Amino acid sequence: MERCLKGAWSLLLILFTLSFSISLQEAEELVSKNFYELRLERLEVKKKEQERLERFGRFLPALNFEASFNLSKKQSFTLSVPPAPPREFVFQKGSYPKFTLHMTQEIYNLRNFREYEIAKESEELQRFMVKEKENKALYELREAYVNALKAKAVVEIYEKHEKMVQAHLKDVRALYEEGIVAFKDVLETKVKLYEVREKLTRARANFTKSLNYLSYLTGVDVREVEPLDSYTFPFSGYSREELVEVLSERRPLLRFLRGSLALSDKYVALARSAFYPVAIVEAVYQRTEESDLFPKDRYLVSFAFRWNLFSGFRRFRSLELSRIAKRQADERYRDTLEKLKLELYSVLEDIKSAEAKVELATQQLQDAKEHLRIAEEKFKAGLGTNTEVLDAQSYLISAENTLRINRYDLLLKRFKLLEVVGYER
Repeated sequence: MERCLKGAWSLLLILFTLSFSISLQEAEELVSKNFYELRLERLEVKKKEQERLERFGRFLPALNFEASFNLSKKQSFTLSVPPAPPREFVFQKGSYPKFTLHMTQEIYNLRNFREYEIAKESEELQRFMVKEKENKALYELREAYVNALKAKAVVEIYEKHEKMVQAHLKDVRALYEEGIVAFKDVLETKVKLYEVREKLTRARANFTKSLNYLSYLTGVDVREVEPLDSYTFPFSGYSREELVEVLSERRPLLRFLRGSLALSDKYVALARSAFYPVAIVEAVYQRTEESDLFPKDRYLVSFAFRWNLFSGFRRFRSLELSRIAKRQADERYRDTLEKLKLELYSVLEDIKSAEAKVELATQQLQDAKEHLRIAEEKFKAGLGTNTEVLDAQSYLISAENTLRINRYDLLLKRFKLLEVVGYER
């Protein structure tokens, strides 16, 4: 029974830990589902879809029904033809009901057709903006995840430093009791231990804050992050020119702007459509009790041809505005492309710099380990001071911290490259 309880408790503990631990892949899936900005952007697609359907509804006939009860002055005349008695003829009754059914169908309206085309393409373009937001949210998530790993690494390094100083304090106390070192060395080591614990407290607070931000992005309560043992990056070995081609083809923002440039032609065509006539067919059925002289049921079918010949030059101004907007769309695309190229070149330089920093930090760590080994041997042999050992420990911890942080910085720069070229996953 006791063994079963222990097993159940271990299982619950594992499940509890897993429920708050998250991998980068799991976080990427969660941010795509739960991030508020993405959900808002997807709602914009639904709005564009409804706008398209509203434009399509203009091709269908409009049907209106009207029922009214009317009060008016009675209008009639009396006709007397002997030998028949006088007879009253009513043109309009004082009160009467009237029912009207009105159907209107546009046979030809080029403007409605152009507006439908624009609404349809705008809906497709909005999907590119969703992908652009997903791309940015994915990088923001990856950046937050790596920052959480960096904060966790700092905590682990200071925990290691704390244990290292505690072990050294134990050795110093033993040497003090043997009369080999002065009490000043004990106090000095205690002060160093307090400094390390203060840094450890700040590091834990920063780690908690990074987890809180990660929780906001993913929509779940994150308490732990898993290490990134291996992450395969595409585009390795690509030249700058090849990456520019990838950027131009894959970046959703550029695809959106290219689509907007093509859409500007449709807006020019829309402005031109105002110069064309409109053909309409109308059908009216009306039933009224207005008079006994005229038929109660009335029918009317009409074909109308409308052509606006003059409207104060507004159509000409609208056409010119659409042409200016087209030139703006072209300039906006070119400017954005050049800015993204500049950002790409900057990221590539940052990656080179980060790789060099990792190499230097690796060599620095090797030197720090050797420096600590020598300082400890000198101190135990009575040839060195306690300060030298504490400084060597701090140097080693700093070197380890620098190497891990530089590796995470390199990881972030590579993730940034994926964002710039528009690589989602």
